[in-house]
Amino acid sequence: MDELQPRRVDQVEVLKSFSHPLRLRLYYALAKHGSATATVLAKEVGTTAQLAFYHLSRMAELGVLEEDREAPSRGRERYWRQSTKGLSFTPDDLGDNTVSDLEVLHRAQAGIHLEQLQDFFNSGPDPGDEFRSSAFGADMVLELSRTEVDLLREELTQTLLRFRDRQPQAAEPAQDDTRSIFVFIHAFPMR
Repeated sequence: MDELQPRRVDQVEVLKSFSHPLRLRLYYALAKHGSATATVLAKEVGTTAQLAFYHLSRMAELGVLEEDREAPSRGRERYWRQSTKGLSFTPDDLGDNTVSDLEVLHRAQAGIHLEQLQDFFNSGPDPGDEFRSSAFGADMVLELSRTEVDLLREELTQTLLRFRDRQPQAAEPAQDDTRSIFVFIHAFPMR
């Protein structure tokens, strides 16, 4: 099983620091690569290697990234990897008056999610890409109590974690090729 777990957060400053849009882009790019240099990640997210290095270093200070000392490096090249699988928190963990602070993180995440979705659609159809045809979207309007919203969040999170941490069984046939699949779900009250 994947031993990396979300880092439990109880300080809103950590969330605010993590919610920087470039940091989120770098974090998601690193999740896709597993281990990469600031130069590789900078090219992927459209920034300079110096700026990428700065933000990767700040995320290391937050405890969500670390230097990958097992990666083969040349010269001053430094590889990074995740040290946790993101951040975990509930509004109750963060104390009073955090709704606006949490919305900063949710807005930043939603912006990155939209960018990822637009990149997918803008890449154009490729009839030979079996993964492209497996893409899907789902939405619905639900009438839920606050308790039910919390239960929905927990059940969806557990489902995602089950797929993230899955291990193929020895008796199973060989797995199909895998690719990094970006999964996001938004739930919010309608106005």
